[in-house]
Amino acid sequence: MKNIINIPFPKIDNQTVEFQILDLKTLFKIKIPHNIEYYHRLQFNFIMIVLEGEGIHRIDFKEYTYKKGTVFFIKKNQVHAFKLNPKLQCYILQFTDYFLNSLIKDCVDNIFDYMKYEPTMQLSESLFEDINLNIQLLNNQLKKSTDKYKESILQSLFQSLLFQLKRQREKANTKIKEQNIYLKFVQEVQSSHNYSKKVSDYAKNFNISTKTLSKKIKNHTGEYTKDYLNKYLIIQIKRYLLDENLTIQEIANKLEFDETTNLIKFFKKYENKSPTEFKKTHGIR
Repeated sequence: MKNIINIPFPKIDNQTVEFQILDLKTLFKIKIPHNIEYYHRLQFNFIMIVLEGEGIHRIDFKEYTYKKGTVFFIKKNQVHAFKLNPKLQCYILQFTDYFLNSLIKDCVDNIFDYMKYEPTMQLSESLFEDINLNIQLLNNQLKKSTDKYKESILQSLFQSLLFQLKRQREKANTKIKEQNIYLKFVQEVQSSHNYSKKVSDYAKNFNISTKTLSKKIKNHTGEYTKDYLNKYLIIQIKRYLLDENLTIQEIANKLEFDETTNLIKFFKKYENKSPTEFKKTHGIR
């Protein structure tokens, strides 16, 4: 397996809007210098909606099955890999942070929260039909010539689609308490400037005790703050391990481990294998 590569947002047909809808045939026409059946890191956001076919898609080192009506949410900087099936038919919606940040905040919050939700959901039959109709409307707008209204109309239609997906997803998750603290906590954890492995650092930033913070996070996610941080840290280590240009010592430094051996012990505790064994599993030397 070659070193994991970053896939930038592709430019298609001189489109100025940073939002695209593709099918697999169109995806293969784009010149991507990488076999998409190997892990790669997206520099944009990605939603895949399965129309026909069954199979497996891999996201952040886990395999997820799909069938008609399955939706995958992949956030910028996550790693994923297709396991191609000739019978697979799907819509692929891809868009940049710039486009996503132009939407109403309520429709964006949590939609790509891979720490709170699984990156997949199964649409009800009625919602599958509604989403299909919404995508047809989006496609019609994308085909129109660019004018001062086009991007606003696309934003409006896409917001409608996201709200519909959020409605079904949140029906299955009743933990809506402490949302403001939780969202701030997620932003801090995922920020390269503010990241820390210590619960006390986040509690200090919010002017609350570590006990109070852990209680609020558990009310919202079902996990204590330390468990959440450890889960996030394992994902980050795995992503870095796929980069053959980084040594384990360099990864330890990036993630604030005092010693390389501490990272190795931590990883082995949760994964039952060493970082070196993990790299070999994925063909990285």
